[in-house]
Amino acid sequence: MRDLILLAALVSVFPLILRAPAIGILTWIWITLMSPQREVYGFLAGFQLNFYFAILTAIAWVFSKEKKIAPMNPVTALVVLFGVWASITTYYALHRPFSYEIWDRTMKTLILTLAVMTIANTKMRIQAVVWVTVLSLGYFGVKGGGFTLLTGGGNHVFGPENTMIEDNNNLGLALVMILPLIDYLRTTSEKYWVRLSLLLAMGLTIVAVIGTYSRGALASLAVMGVFYAIKSRAGLLPLLLGAMVVLALPSLVPSSWFERMSTIHTYDQDDSFEGRVSAWRTSLNIAESRITGGGFSSVNLDDVALAYPSPGSLTFGRAAHSIYFEVLGDHGFIGLALFLMLLAAAWYNTAATLSFAKNKPELDWAVKLARMMQVSIIGFMTGGALLSLAYYDGFLIIVALTTALLLVVKKPLTQDALGRTVPTWRRPIEQDMRALAKTSGA
Repeated sequence: MRDLILLAALVSVFPLILRAPAIGILTWIWITLMSPQREVYGFLAGFQLNFYFAILTAIAWVFSKEKKIAPMNPVTALVVLFGVWASITTYYALHRPFSYEIWDRTMKTLILTLAVMTIANTKMRIQAVVWVTVLSLGYFGVKGGGFTLLTGGGNHVFGPENTMIEDNNNLGLALVMILPLIDYLRTTSEKYWVRLSLLLAMGLTIVAVIGTYSRGALASLAVMGVFYAIKSRAGLLPLLLGAMVVLALPSLVPSSWFERMSTIHTYDQDDSFEGRVSAWRTSLNIAESRITGGGFSSVNLDDVALAYPSPGSLTFGRAAHSIYFEVLGDHGFIGLALFLMLLAAAWYNTAATLSFAKNKPELDWAVKLARMMQVSIIGFMTGGALLSLAYYDGFLIIVALTTALLLVVKKPLTQDALGRTVPTWRRPIEQDMRALAKTSGA
């Protein structure tokens, strides 16, 4: 039955994509982030839906009047440069066939990033991307939070199989990253029941983060909460909600959860943390020996770990467990520099948006979104220091949105028939209103 429902939904969106490629981008984001085919058990299970919808969207885009070139912005340039450098490092990878599979997935993610920057050129489209992103990842937050409550926190919360967020730690970080965007939608929604639903979703998502048993995600949540308190102008309601969840922890999770979280204070005595440090040393050894690094996920391979030894480094392959050392080992110091510049460029976009939209009531929505994207970036950069999630499409979509938002708010202003200053993205609405007034004899 699930397969039939999913198939009906996918078929129904086909003609809409052919008429409006923007809908194809939204569908692509939904399939990429949520992987609905992983939630069914029949003929669609594991089907590569995003490839076919990406092709359909590209065809519709070619024959549409949409812009065909991504807008100029530091993020745009750095995404392209990073993609080119990653292609070079993959060609010279220590194990090219192994690295190629991850290169292929990453290139598709970078293409989606450029597509989002290009297509999200109005307020409505930006809002749509935020909604689809929140609904796609928030599904796992609500589902995971409910699972944690029903099971008393006795089992770990995991993401969908064969995805980047399958691991409990990666899922925890993805949920932390999405919380500020949920709050943005809550504060900007007009309907009371929507705001209430989003507040409930935030509470369940926080519970789901706790239910992942991820110490990195918990630390990221704490840091992000402090930063949220500094950046938010939306009141203390989300912070009070978080405090209530923390106070309710003894009744939500068993003692084993507290035992695991308590090891945060003794990280230097934890075998898991020592393993991370060893992976970081191996990643550094690879980067120091090869200007192109080892290629995607080379540190995961046993023979690579043995070929680049140093005191305290790995004796067998394992994940880098840090977005920074992951990129360093994969693409060398040049790749890491491009990655850090990409993060800085995304932050610059949000800061520039806040500066440009300051004291402009019509751009209040953009100010709120820019602040919440800053909180998301801080959460991802903090939690990512201990997790291998550098090429996560959910985060790169947020990076793309920083560019789209800045370009939308900087569009030149115009005036309506009454002499009022109106942002360009509202011009079609104003024109329709004037046409309606003429036809009605007003």
